[in-house]
Amino acid sequence: MRAIPEELTSLLADLEAFLTDGLKGESLSKKTKEKRELFIKRIKDVKASYSAEFKDKHDAEDSDDGDEFDSGGSLHSERTDRDEEPMNDGTQQAPPVAPQDLPLVFKAGYLEKRRKDHSFFAAEWQKRWCALSKITFYYYGSEKDKQQKGDFNIEGYSVKLNNTLRKDSKKECCFEISAPDKRVYQFCAASPKEAEDWVERITFVLSDMESGIIPEEQDWYDDVGVLGDSHALPSPAPIDDDIYEELPEEDMPTPPPKPIEVKKPPPAAPPVTVNKATDYQNYYQGMWDCTGEQADELTFRRGEAIYILSKEYQSFGWWVGELKGSIGIVPKDYLMELYAL
Repeated sequence: MRAIPEELTSLLADLEAFLTDGLKGESLSKKTKEKRELFIKRIKDVKASYSAEFKDKHDAEDSDDGDEFDSGGSLHSERTDRDEEPMNDGTQQAPPVAPQDLPLVFKAGYLEKRRKDHSFFAAEWQKRWCALSKITFYYYGSEKDKQQKGDFNIEGYSVKLNNTLRKDSKKECCFEISAPDKRVYQFCAASPKEAEDWVERITFVLSDMESGIIPEEQDWYDDVGVLGDSHALPSPAPIDDDIYEELPEEDMPTPPPKPIEVKKPPPAAPPVTVNKATDYQNYYQGMWDCTGEQADELTFRRGEAIYILSKEYQSFGWWVGELKGSIGIVPKDYLMELYAL
C-alpha cells in the first residue's frame, strides 16, 4: 500500500482539529452539522485505512503536546505546552507548584500568551494565568491548576511594551520579556494600563535584583534559617538541651486575635504621591493566613506582599492595604516588614 505524504497527513489532522474543536462552539444549522459529522467520519475512515502513518504521527504529537487526554479520557495538563517548551538556555525549571502555593507574589492575573509556533487552525494567543513569584515567572492554564504549564527565571531578562505584536485593538496591551540568546516571551493584557502595571512590577524586581535588595534565589530566608548550603549560617556552639522545656504542639504560637471591629467608612485609596515600585518601607508581608470577615477586609495568605496605603485606623489595630489591585483593611498584628531597610 502506498504511503500517504506527510503534507497530507498533517492537512487531515488540521482539518479534523478544525471540524471537531474549531467549530465546536459555533451556531450551525442542522444541515451544516450533518455535513460536519460526515466529514469527520470520512477523515476517521481514511485514518483507519492508513493506521500506520497516522499512528506514528499521533504518537509524535502526543510526546510534545502539553494538554492531552489520558487513557481514562480525562483532560490533564503537563508542565509545558507543545509550543511552550523552554529553549535550551541553561536555566533550571522550578518544581511543580499550584498558584495558591506560590510564595511572595508581586503580580498575578490572566494574560494572553503568544504561542511559539502555531498552525493555521490553532490559536496564536492563549489565555494563561500568570504570576511573578520572587524572580520566577509562572504561567498556568487557569488559577485552579495544580501545576504550571511553564516557568522561567527572569534574571538577565528585560521587559518592555511592544505595540507591534498585534494588529487589532489590543496592540497597545502587549509587552515582551526578552534576553540575548534566550527565548522571547510575549504577552497581551486586558488593557494598556494592566500591561503597563505588569511592565512596572517586572522592572521593579529586575532593578532590585541588580541593587541587591532582592537577593538571589538561594539567598531567600524561610522561618528557620537561610536556604542553600553555600550561604548556610555558621554552626552555633553546643547548647545544653536540659535548660529548655519542650512545649506540646498545641502550645505553639498562634495568630493574635483580630482587633475589635469599629464603625468606619469604607477605605479609599489616597492620592498617589509616591512611586509604589520604590516605596519599600510601606511593603509588608503576611505572617499568617487571614480571611476577611467583612466586605472591607482583605483576605491574604502567609508570605503575600501587601502595600500599606494608610495607617489611619492604627489606634484600632487596622491598616489600609492593597493586594493584587484590591483595597481593604488588614490587621496590623498579622503583618511584618517585607524589606529590611
